[in-house]
Amino acid sequence: MRKALPAILALMILMLSPNLASTQVSAQVPGELHVAGAVVNETGAPFPGVNVAAVNMTTGSTYFSISDVTGDYNITLPSGTYNISASLLNYSANRTYVGIIVNSDISALDFTMTEILGSLAGHVTNGTAPIVGATVYLRSALFNYSGVSTGPLGEYSLAKVEPGTYVAYAEKTGYWTAYHTEPVVIARGRTTELNFTLDEQPAMLFGKVAWGGGPVLGVQVILESATFTASTNTDANGNYTISNVPTGSYTLVFRKQGYVEKSVQISLSAFEEKRYDVVLDKEPIEGSTGFIPGFDLPHSLMIVGLMLAIIILIASIVIRHKIIHKPELLALEEEPEKKEEEVKSD
Repeated sequence: MRKALPAILALMILMLSPNLASTQVSAQVPGELHVAGAVVNETGAPFPGVNVAAVNMTTGSTYFSISDVTGDYNITLPSGTYNISASLLNYSANRTYVGIIVNSDISALDFTMTEILGSLAGHVTNGTAPIVGATVYLRSALFNYSGVSTGPLGEYSLAKVEPGTYVAYAEKTGYWTAYHTEPVVIARGRTTELNFTLDEQPAMLFGKVAWGGGPVLGVQVILESATFTASTNTDANGNYTISNVPTGSYTLVFRKQGYVEKSVQISLSAFEEKRYDVVLDKEPIEGSTGFIPGFDLPHSLMIVGLMLAIIILIASIVIRHKIIHKPELLALEEEPEKKEEEVKSD
């Protein structure tokens, strides 16, 4: 028992020594060299417990060390050419050193370790067309992630997601929130695909197009944005309506041959019914010389003549109306005429 005691004490010292416990090397022989470096995490903090291996490309022999509490490692190995890598369960190293020729001590072969996580990706649409700008949320009791869908296909991606079970949903102003009905499981090292369909909370735009105090028939009315376009034509009363419009900002265009095209910016909120009336201007007639803008001389005279005729007609109606209701006015006009006739007869 006494003979075994020194051996037991030596074994205990070996187990308690951090340097000896954290670094394992081949037997010491003359000509052995050292390869050293540091292992850190993504924030640059020391990363202990990472296995660093050096594989001899000629013999296949492997030499390794484990990073200590300061993140440092030190491998003792014979001269030769090596591939040197770092590994740890659920983590990946930023690089592998390939074909390192070791014929003297080498330092600063450093590694940065990144945790292998999961990810979520997919598309957001309204069932037929992509939706850009929708926010996708992934939430659990411990972690929250979010991402925004982009063009041209409404795609989104949530990277570096901790493995676990989550609730997932997507939302955008002007649409009903879409919840995924089942829990979403994110696995380490895998991308989970999940698509969302958002139903619109539609708005409506309507109004009237006029010129010169009257309606204009057949004006093309176009409502457009980067993700939505709709158009219609005005009816005989100059009215137009565009329904089921997603919430957002749009360019509204009024277009008809012979009229100056008009374009305005307009915004619509969910369930809003917005009225927008517009008065168009006539396009100038090429070579027109009339005194009315937009018309040549013959048409200008026709308009003036029409206006004079209307004025005379209105005046006649007013005079007739007064005579009907006050016939004495007509009698007063007839009396001077009778006196003139009597004078002449005398």
